[in-house]
Amino acid sequence: MPLATYHDISYRDASVDQCVALGFTDYQMAAAAKNFNAQDLNNWSYDPSLYQTAHAESVKQISVQPLKKADCDRLNIATTQRQLSNQQAYQQQLLAAQQQQAMSQSMMAMENARPRTTYCHKSGNNTVCNSY
Repeated sequence: MPLATYHDISYRDASVDQCVALGFTDYQMAAAAKNFNAQDLNNWSYDPSLYQTAHAESVKQISVQPLKKADCDRLNIATTQRQLSNQQAYQQQLLAAQQQQAMSQSMMAMENARPRTTYCHKSGNNTVCNSY
């Protein structure tokens, strides 16, 4: 993982903690933001000790230059936008699956409704029938 990505994710994660401590972010929003940060981190192959170092540096940076309400508002907005985007993507996948199932059922109904010709052949006590 690039060093800049370590810094970016660790800074966002430390920012969530600071925004909660300042009372600008509720726990539900913080949990969603932390989950997104963890997802972003797990998209990479990374060194945990390097991430911990980057996180400690981010915490130190935020303690020297504390976040403002506007910073936390941006974090909350970005988290909400990502939640909505994920929800829309899920709904689109669900709709596509429903449409595929409806198409499959429609094709099956057409197949079952088409006229069939059945031929039977009797050989001794056995009768074999084939439908086409």
